[in-house]
Amino acid sequence: MNYSTILLAAGRGSRTNLDYNKVFYHLDTDRTVLDASLALFLDDEECRQIVLVCAPYELDYVQSNYSKDPRICFVAGGDTRQQSVCNGLDAVKEDYVFIHDAARPFLKPYSIYELKKTLEIEDACLLMVPSVDTIKLVEGGYVAQTLCRDQVYRAQTPQCFKTSLIQKCHEKAKNAGKLATDDAQLVEWYGKIPVRVVYGDEENIKITLPSDLIHD
Repeated sequence: MNYSTILLAAGRGSRTNLDYNKVFYHLDTDRTVLDASLALFLDDEECRQIVLVCAPYELDYVQSNYSKDPRICFVAGGDTRQQSVCNGLDAVKEDYVFIHDAARPFLKPYSIYELKKTLEIEDACLLMVPSVDTIKLVEGGYVAQTLCRDQVYRAQTPQCFKTSLIQKCHEKAKNAGKLATDDAQLVEWYGKIPVRVVYGDEENIKITLPSDLIHD
């Protein structure tokens, strides 16, 4: 299955205590976080396009360092993650699209394979992992409800869609002035189709905190 990838790299390093964008952090002497995330998709011949979404002030730097593969194109991000995805969707050429956080460099190739396999029969899917913690709803500083742990999962990326579907959902959210916490939620609101769960991997973390930068 041919597909495009939107790789979101317009974040900052504030919560990681870095004074620069965390995607430029070196995982080792040869690879940055962004290098590792890009390689996952560049190594898949069915990924026909990578839309690299960057902060406007970093666009020139990223273009000068990541233009070696003709599949990569560059788009300036917006003020929110949702706007950045929307900007990226305007450049997508394939009928199916993976939306992935560049700050998740530990994604496994087999997860990409499972997502592609799922898109053969579904129009929307995402990686998720079951919660190992008990989750409670809190109202006004008090526990309001304990959720059934068997039904609670943590969402990851990539989140994958038929391109026309997620474009329409983003457009409807934009017109309604609504912000979702991820792209799958937009399909929940506007797509009128189920979003299929694909079991992910605990190692597919999003680098957010200083402790996330320590990885064996």
